[in-house]
Amino acid sequence: MKKFERIFLYSMLAILFFYVFLVDGNVQSQGVIQEEIRARSIVIVNDEGREVVKLSTDANNNGGVVIYKDGNIVAIVGASEKGGVISVANKFSTPVIGILAGENGGTLAVSNKDGNIVALTSATPYGGTMDVRDKDGFPLVIMAVTNYDRGEVMVYKKDGKMVGNLP
Repeated sequence: MKKFERIFLYSMLAILFFYVFLVDGNVQSQGVIQEEIRARSIVIVNDEGREVVKLSTDANNNGGVVIYKDGNIVAIVGASEKGGVISVANKFSTPVIGILAGENGGTLAVSNKDGNIVALTSATPYGGTMDVRDKDGFPLVIMAVTNYDRGEVMVYKKDGKMVGNLP
């Protein structure tokens, strides 16, 4: 092929390429909306290439979304065998709030900066229960509905011995 023929051919190909992908409004390549994306995992990274959001499944095929801050996990929304799970952590990845679905209903746990649960509220077969705990996670006050459909308040010492209860 002569030099002139190659220049002509390459010019025509370039014009055709330009027309098809950049000019023709009927071409779907500029604004394609995917109806469905299937993947085992989707990771969103920041400008430095560090993970900030990850959508994936665990070993039990439960879906989840993990959110990172400076490389540490700060939030998880996912599924478990019993239902949904939400965990919020501090900047050091220590969970400080947990919400989960269980057999009897929901549970809400609030932890201190060390990860020890200091307040716990959950549904039981009889109603609800609330625990207030010390900084080390030992329950000191428990309010609950008993199996006799009455309320009860129990107060404990750190060694686990009951101080008193109502009624």
